[in-house]
Parts: sequence; C-alpha cells; structure tokens
Amino acid sequence: MSMFKSTGVNRLGSFLLSEKGSWLVLSMFIVFFLLNSAFSIVGKSLTYDEPYHYKYGVSILDGNSDRFDDSKMPFSAWNALPAKIASFLPEGNLKINLEKMVTARLMTTLFSTLIVFFVFYWSRELYGVLPAYISASLFVFDPNIIAHSQLVTTDAYAMGTILLSGFFLWEFSRKLNWSSGLSFSLALGFAQLAKYTSISLYPLFLIIFCVSNALRLKKEDYFQNKFQFWSRQIPRYLKYFIITMCISVLIINIGFLFNRSLVNIKEYNFKSHLFSLVQEKITFLFPVPYPYLEGLAWIVAKESTDLIFIHIYLLGDTRFGQGFPGYYFIASALKVPIATQIMIFAALFAYLADKQRRVSFFQNEWFLLVPAVFYATYFNFFYKSQMGIRYYLVIFPLLYVFVGVLFINWKKFSRAQITITVSLLLFLIVSVLSKYPNYLSYFNELIKPQEAYKYLADSNLEWGQDTYLLEDYKANHEAALRAPETPEIITETKIYYVSINRLVGVIDGPENYRWLREYFEPVEMIGNSYFVYRITPEEMHHFCSTTSFCASSE
Repeated sequence: MSMFKSTGVNRLGSFLLSEKGSWLVLSMFIVFFLLNSAFSIVGKSLTYDEPYHYKYGVSILDGNSDRFDDSKMPFSAWNALPAKIASFLPEGNLKINLEKMVTARLMTTLFSTLIVFFVFYWSRELYGVLPAYISASLFVFDPNIIAHSQLVTTDAYAMGTILLSGFFLWEFSRKLNWSSGLSFSLALGFAQLAKYTSISLYPLFLIIFCVSNALRLKKEDYFQNKFQFWSRQIPRYLKYFIITMCISVLIINIGFLFNRSLVNIKEYNFKSHLFSLVQEKITFLFPVPYPYLEGLAWIVAKESTDLIFIHIYLLGDTRFGQGFPGYYFIASALKVPIATQIMIFAALFAYLADKQRRVSFFQNEWFLLVPAVFYATYFNFFYKSQMGIRYYLVIFPLLYVFVGVLFINWKKFSRAQITITVSLLLFLIVSVLSKYPNYLSYFNELIKPQEAYKYLADSNLEWGQDTYLLEDYKANHEAALRAPETPEIITETKIYYVSINRLVGVIDGPENYRWLREYFEPVEMIGNSYFVYRITPEEMHHFCSTTSFCASSE
C-alpha cells in the first residue's frame, strides 16, 4: 500500500514540475489572485484619489488629454473602458454592471493577473519550475499588491509595466532580434503612460543593456581588439537606442492623443523653476504631447518646492514639505509580511555567499537587482512625497523573481530546509488571509492593529476606504460627532470620531488633534480608518482645567 502511495506522490510531483503541470498551477494562482482581489474590495468605499484617476481615464476616452492635475495618466483609460463600452449599449443589466465602479476597479485586477504570469514565467526561465512557484506565491500573497490591484489608480500599472519592461529588456539582451526588441520598446512606451516614475527607465535600461551586452561579447572574445569592439558596438547600440526611443515616444503620443506634439518649448507654461530655466536657454520642438511634459514639470516642481501640500508621517513624527530618509525601509519592515522579508534576505545572503549562483549575474540578476537598488535608493533618500508604500511597489515583483535563486538547488535541500520553506509559506498565507478583506491597512505581526497609527498613516492605513463603515456607524449612533479641532467644556457625554490621518496630522498638521491624540484613548475603531472616543463632562472639565487646549481656557 505504501508503495502505491509513494508512486502516486512521485507522479503528482513529476506532473506539477512538468510543463503542463506548471501552467495548471499558474492558472490556479491567477484565479485565486483574481477572486481574492475581487471579493475583498466589495463594500469598500472609493479611496481619495480614485475619482480623479477615473475622471482622467474618461477624459482620455472622450478624446481630451488636457491636464487638471500633475499625476493622472492615460493608463486610467483602461479602468474607464467598461463604462465607455456601456455607453453604446441598450439599457439592461449588462450596461448597469459595466458602469459600476467595482467593474472599473476589476480592470486593475485583471492587469495585475498579467503580472502574476510574468513573475512566474521570468522566475521559471531563470531558476526552474519550483522556484517560480515560490516567486508567484510571494506576489499573489502580497497584501500591498492585492490592495492596490483593486483600485482605480496607477500604482499597480507602474509596478507591472516596470517589471514587463525589465523582462523584455532581458529577453532582448539574450536574443537581439527584432521581435524581442519591439516587445521591449512597446513595454517601455506603455510604462510611460502609467507613471512618471518610469521615465527613469531610459537611462537605467541603457546602462543595464550596454554593460550586460558588452561584457558578454568581451567574454566571448567577439572581436580581436578593443578598437574593433567599440567601433562596431557603439553604432549598434546607437541604432537600438534610436529605434527604441522612436517607438516608445510614438506610444506616448498615442496615449496622450497627440495633444499638441512638436510644440516649441517656449510655448509651455511650466510650474517648475528648473524647466523654466531650460526654457529660457533653448528653442526646441518636443516630440511628446504637451500634457506629458507639462505633468512632468509639475511633478518636478512639487518635489523641489513646498507645493507638496500634505504632511509626511512616520513613527509619530509629522513633517511638511520633506520626507524621511529610509521611510520605505521602515514601511516595508512593517507592511511586508514577515515570511516574505525572511525569504528576500535569505535569497540575498545565499546569492552573495555562493559564488556559483553569481556566475550569470550580468546576464540575469543584473536586470532584476539594478532597478530594485536604484528605486530603493531613490524613494528612500531622494523622494519627498512619501505618502504610502504604494509608490514603492515597483521593487517587489523584481525581488520576488529574484527570490527564486534561493531554490535553484531545492532537490538537495535537507529535511530542515524543506520544513522551514513550507512553514514560511504557510505562515505567509495565514498572515495575509487573516487580514481579509482589509489589505490596504495590512500591517504584519510586528504591529498590533490598534497601534498601527503610531508608525504609519496616509495610504498605508487610511485612504478613504472605510467611508461606508463610517456612514453606517453614524446611522446607528446619531449622537456621534466629528471631534472638534479645539475642545471645549461639555455638559453631557460626547461620542467623537476622527479619521486617523486627521488624528496624526497628515491632513491638517500635528497640532490640530494633539489634545485628543495625547490625552485620550479611543474606545473602538471603525474599520481601520477611524477612532471613536467617548468623553464624559468630568473628563473634559479636568482636561480643560489642567491644559491650555480648550477654548474656554484661552
């Protein structure tokens, strides 16, 4: 009997590691990710930014790409597409469902399922089937990715298009044929329609490709001497660069509907001082649409001045107009599942410790780690608008593919190593699913949910997703009031509620609710976004008589 069981297990294992079996498992990953994302967003109100992204998407589909703010991008047209299709349909259930915002949100989820595929596929190409399962698991059970794959915003699009661009660059560097080059150029162009973060890919990928390809050819003694090598390689790289730029710029123009392309720089009304200085010095017809360059200048202006209108909050400290060095390292330590962090650090350690794993560094991991290191450095030390881990999502799929390197020799794993791996995966799954459906406000086991606000706020915790819950609470507690910014003597017990972002000072500054934050304890939470306080007349009288916060004490 045991022999038959052993044979059955071996057959199952062989099937799961086969080509056919791997596609079946990948399909299961994708279906689970899709269903988990779809069901966990039900009942969640729109976040603060979603209406504006959706509005710009609708505007693009209506033929107008003019800007009403700095950061909205044409990729949002994908979210508005179902409603646009519905506008051509007769009245009925199909039309009604296509027009719902939940349908628009699901369009982001559909895009992210494509990234599940590429995380799996890239890892499998580099390290094998089982490592690819691990990489896909880390993506599918990343609560931050799940959360932002449910929203009508562009954070998931930036994350996905940067991974796709990196993958196709890796493909192109290996094959150097027209089909892979075209795929890379298209992916790079689409990345520019997702978020301005992707503009950094031009110099970054140029360096990555040139270094990788030059070292490969040099290692193979492709040419007899250095002069011959460089005299032939430089024109070749220049040709690739020009073709890639032309195709990606064409995609940008299509995305922005060719809105005033080839406008002289003198005709721009830049908000950025830096762009204005350039404008004074040169005359140039830019081959990109007006709103594309206009938005980029707007972003640069916000990063270089106090146009950043929101306060940045970290570990109880609130700053205005400037960020915290290492912000995203801390945010990741608190919001990325512990099991995932252990696997990432284990992969890095194993990679650095084992020379054999680094044999193909410039042909493989170079394409994963250079962008990850670049964005980790930029966002942690040079980026001012630190309003949530959503900006940092771009590095995680790259790292999850890389984690596959830890399992390339999995057949030689000891029983202890297998046990640890299985335990970490189970820990990851339980940790993430235990927070269902509140993935946006996910914090790992290091932080108690009711204390999360002491460490991070903004879109890390409260981004408008619990507005419906607040409305239900107010309907059932008619006496509940929003907490006043300036307290005063009361004659009856008051039930006050306040959003976490207001409480810690993200919206109005840290002084407005310092009286409530430092002197009173909440009695309950509404979702993960609002605290409720119950304050008696005696408590308020004592507070007002011993502090200078109250209006009557001035």
